[in-house]
Amino acid sequence: MSALIHLLSTYHRKNEKKSVVTRVAEKMNQLSEPFWFVLSLSLFVIMGPFSVIAVIVGLHNLATKGQKQNEPEPA
Repeated sequence: MSALIHLLSTYHRKNEKKSVVTRVAEKMNQLSEPFWFVLSLSLFVIMGPFSVIAVIVGLHNLATKGQKQNEPEPA
């Protein structure tokens, strides 16, 4: 019985006219994943050579932070 109700309710939903907001939301939902893929790929390509600077700075900070702390003496 519930399957019949589900089929009838989806049949009625398909025949309803969708509002502008609903259509825009559906279109944005379809376009959001390709948008983020293109954005992340382009940032990766653009920032690829320059990311070395951030890695070197991060490694330097880790190295200098380690020198400031005293190591415990083994027992």
